[in-house]
Amino acid sequence: MFDFFISATGILASIFSLSSTVPQIVKGLKTKKMDDVSVWLIFSLIVGLSLWVVYGVARSDVVIIGGNMVGVSLNFVLLFLKFKYSRNPIS
Repeated sequence: MFDFFISATGILASIFSLSSTVPQIVKGLKTKKMDDVSVWLIFSLIVGLSLWVVYGVARSDVVIIGGNMVGVSLNFVLLFLKFKYSRNPIS
């Protein structure tokens, strides 16, 4: 039973962490403007979340692996939108 609560906590943590990226993606798709999003923030999130995936693989923890893989994917979408809809994407 304790393992269930630990897993549920990890899943909730992933949901709350990832929910911050989705509105930015939706806003970018609606407005076609991404100048106010930092490419360096996106890049650092991709690196950090990728390292969490590696850590999850090393620990054989599917909650860590799954949540962070979704996060990496969402941030790659955000990075794509940044390059597509920014006048100066590296700023």
